Amino acid sequence: MRGYEVTLVMSLTIQITWILFAHYVLDYPLQGEFLAITKGKNWYSLFAHSMIYSFGMGLVLHHIGHFWYGTLFILFISHFYIDFLKATAINKEKALTTYLYIDQALHILINLFLVFIH
Repeated sequence: MRGYEVTLVMSLTIQITWILFAHYVLDYPLQGEFLAITKGKNWYSLFAHSMIYSFGMGLVLHHIGHFWYGTLFILFISHFYIDFLKATAINKEKALTTYLYIDQALHILINLFLVFIH
């Protein structure tokens, strides 16, 4: 590989690492127990969690140079909708297993999509 190709690979690796780290911090510790328990029961908790996640991830995307005006809108709407579906699932056992894996994969894919379209 040429020098600029190595630099590009390293840059993308660092950016993806930032996104994964931010995702797990924003979607778990910064959500807190209260929002995690209540986001399937009231809209305010789901809204608050989605806003925290969207603005936090928006800051990370801005920091790594992949922020544009639609970023916050896409992050908020997608996070709100995906978490709503998981939080209101009828089968609670699947909500904590299968649906959780699907939820996480979708969030990460959307974040990576935002990097690669900008």
